[in-house]
Amino acid sequence: MTDFSSSLPMPPDDAKRLRSELRRVLPPEAFERQPLRGIVALCLVPVEAALIWVLGTWTLPHWACLLIAFVLGQLVTAVGLAAHEALHHSVFHSRKWESLLGWVGFAPFLVTPGNWRAWHVQAHHSAANVLVRDPDILPRRTDWHTQGFAKLFHAMSPGSGHWLSFISFSVFFTAQGQAFLWHHCRLPAFQHVHLHRARERVLTVLVTAGWVALGWVLGPRAAFYALVLPLLIGNVTLMIYIATNHWMQPAAEETDNPFVNTASVETHPLMNWLHFNFSYHQEHHIFPAQSPKYAPLLRKHLRELSPRASIVYPHLHALRTLYRRPALYSADGQSLMGRDGTREVSTTELRRQLEAT
Repeated sequence: MTDFSSSLPMPPDDAKRLRSELRRVLPPEAFERQPLRGIVALCLVPVEAALIWVLGTWTLPHWACLLIAFVLGQLVTAVGLAAHEALHHSVFHSRKWESLLGWVGFAPFLVTPGNWRAWHVQAHHSAANVLVRDPDILPRRTDWHTQGFAKLFHAMSPGSGHWLSFISFSVFFTAQGQAFLWHHCRLPAFQHVHLHRARERVLTVLVTAGWVALGWVLGPRAAFYALVLPLLIGNVTLMIYIATNHWMQPAAEETDNPFVNTASVETHPLMNWLHFNFSYHQEHHIFPAQSPKYAPLLRKHLRELSPRASIVYPHLHALRTLYRRPALYSADGQSLMGRDGTREVSTTELRRQLEAT
């Protein structure tokens, strides 16, 4: 049994030391690839195709179509999350198999594997919740006053009070992917990211055209239930995780520290099973190439080493809080505030409120 007495408590702001100690106490198999997870995800793709075929060829009542669309939305989400693991190198040894899973997992969201590697793996994971350098971060109040894109991002974000914020989750993930491909990748903050812009943009247009063509073949009714509604459901499902992982945490000016700026959520066990443990998001940011299969073990050791460094919120309470707190960062990223500077609430207070439940 490991003795932690000499190292307790370890401060959350010492990310390098915490990572090193966690790597030391975790078993070697916790860092091995898990190809079975990828195989399971690939086996779900024929199921998706069969459900699309059913919707396109059978005349079903609307309630049955809605049920199938919901199932399709969850399958699309599950395969997408498995693709997320694969492109972090935690599933297959072969880059070709990684890319294959990336295509089937992210094409329904109109995101190519190349765009995902640049947007998520390189840009987001190198600077999660770091001001300017993270393409997915909430804007600052100063940005809202000077940048049109920041105004749009804020309007779509829960907590802004804008009507868009109440429907945006249905397209937010897909919109973020397109924003990086057509807007963010040109900015100086992302010049270090390796992205073949022309190729990925052409591939994205072709993927979109392919789904439009399939929708034309299926017809309006079947296309809505087989393609459009599952896309909306998949976006919502992803965003109820993503938005609660970072958008209530403090933003940093320079350093990415997952022990401070990334949270996990405590959700229903069925969702953990169906969504490949994606709720363990802080754990994922600690070791991105580690399979989420071992995220519960990682959390256990983190809480033994540094209880304050483990940030886990009740999922439903986190979602409610997301819509109640303002959606712009202060200049230093330690508080959230409204457009006029009022309703300011510190991220420390938000964490206290969330953990109190």
